[in-house]
Amino acid sequence: MKIALAHPELAPLLLAAVLIVALCAVALVRRRRALAAFAGTGARLASASPARQVTKLILVGAGCLLVVVALVGPEIGEAPRRAPISTLDTIVALDISQSMAVRDVETDRLHVAQRAIELLGQQLSGGRVGLTLFGGSSVLRYPLTASTKIVGPALDTSGHGFHVQPGSSLQAALDGAAAQFPMTAADDLRTRAIVVVSDGEDPVPDLPVLDPYLARGIHVFTLGIGTPAGGPVPVYDIKGQYQQMLVDANGTQITSRLDEARLVNLATAGGGRYFHYENEGTVKTLSDALRATDMALATTEGGLSAEDRYQIFLGVGLVLLIADWLLGERRPMPRPRLPRGRAAPRRRVLGAVSALLLLVVACGPGDPIADQLDAANQVFPHDPAGAVARYRDLQAKRPTAPEISIDLGNALAALGEHDRALVEYGRGIDAATGKIRAIAFYDRGTSLFRLGRILDARAAYVEALRLDPNDRDAKFNVEVIDRILGQLPPQKTAPTSSPGPATEAPGQQQPGGSPQATAPATGSGNPTGTPIPDASASSGAPEPESVQSALTNFRRDLTVDEALRLLDALRGEQRGLPAVLEGTGVRRGSNFDVAY
Repeated sequence: MKIALAHPELAPLLLAAVLIVALCAVALVRRRRALAAFAGTGARLASASPARQVTKLILVGAGCLLVVVALVGPEIGEAPRRAPISTLDTIVALDISQSMAVRDVETDRLHVAQRAIELLGQQLSGGRVGLTLFGGSSVLRYPLTASTKIVGPALDTSGHGFHVQPGSSLQAALDGAAAQFPMTAADDLRTRAIVVVSDGEDPVPDLPVLDPYLARGIHVFTLGIGTPAGGPVPVYDIKGQYQQMLVDANGTQITSRLDEARLVNLATAGGGRYFHYENEGTVKTLSDALRATDMALATTEGGLSAEDRYQIFLGVGLVLLIADWLLGERRPMPRPRLPRGRAAPRRRVLGAVSALLLLVVACGPGDPIADQLDAANQVFPHDPAGAVARYRDLQAKRPTAPEISIDLGNALAALGEHDRALVEYGRGIDAATGKIRAIAFYDRGTSLFRLGRILDARAAYVEALRLDPNDRDAKFNVEVIDRILGQLPPQKTAPTSSPGPATEAPGQQQPGGSPQATAPATGSGNPTGTPIPDASASSGAPEPESVQSALTNFRRDLTVDEALRLLDALRGEQRGLPAVLEGTGVRRGSNFDVAY
């Protein structure tokens, strides 16, 4: 049986648990000494029970130790797992030429590049990553491996034991990186990418020839390190001691600058993108762009992973702490007998039941559907069609889960199938409650707007706002639609043959601003929310001609294109104007919850 620790760095917390037990023991000894000094021989008559005091001390100590063991994360045994696989192979080419020692960024360019590559290796887990170093020539530092976290430690000695020609050659970087991709038939089905991490300086004025790499399906991405202003180039001896700044033949100090134009052109010609490193967010964006090139569907494979058993230790530890809280240190006293009524249940019974329930919840099995739903959510950003298939499989297993129906509707909406998305949103609305139901109405409103049913969309947003009054996104969308409807040209009403009171048309807005969707004239029971032409309200207000004419005539303050782009952005980001201006909130209603 394999035994390991998930977080061994938290092991020193055991000292804190021992210290807590020691302090409790010292406090108990001092209390008993004070009692003996105060009461003398009568101390044995005190209501405090020594046996109970020692028992409480043991419970506290054992509970604290078990909680710390749970934090350390004991892994006992192995269990089969299924994890997504990436078909992306990435070779990182790191520039270690003399110009990378410039200190126009914090520390210097080389240290910043090393940090960026370490973060990139962590982000590309699931695929394969390799590392080459280049100056005037290229040398392999680490071949392609699925252990992407090894890229960080491999950089610690990147400048020792490897000899490259002086200078900086982007052609050598690409040739050396491309040579590391296997040439087997199975590897030809994998996605290949090269990430050049450099300041872009190259004495050759022309760009490298990229046709051979494109023919092999290799994408070239570039990550710029440094600043356009640049800085002087320091010179070090073989022992790493600073000597002087680099000068030319005339004795003029040489300034090295980031050549962004060259790196941009190289990435564009290589079918990739250029990124200027600023912080960890840049690496996250780069990793997303690399994964976007991997068009293969994420598959799963069998494997063994350590089984985390912290739940048992945590549950038992909490039970012991609750038992210490329930156990009093005083001797039991005789209970008075009441002539009528029954004694109230003691709190220790409730505490024991609570502890038992907590233990059952802590040690109970996890939800397998939740893991499969997370895997489908990971597929959704780059392959909505594949995510639709996964959501439908999950829906067949759990048809009453509103979250699955809402996610399936979002995937169908991303494919432009808004009619089918409305069906899934309807299922989610029927099964959901509270804020989840509000999210379903919000997403339904967005699809209705894309179908041109503006009044129905407004009704959905109003219902979402009613369920969640704090939803500023829904309020903002209602205001946008009201502005659109406010620009609709009035329609002339047809004269009637005989005077009489005006009747209310189906789909007419009632006082209060909420459209009332009624059945169409054909008698079908489905609300359309679309006003009938030439119908007038009881107040005499004319109805709009049609949605198309309204959008055509909408020109003041906010144009039609701006409104459509705005609502498209709201559907993707699902946040309102206040959140855009304040930069706060959480993206909600789609497949990911991402802070912005």
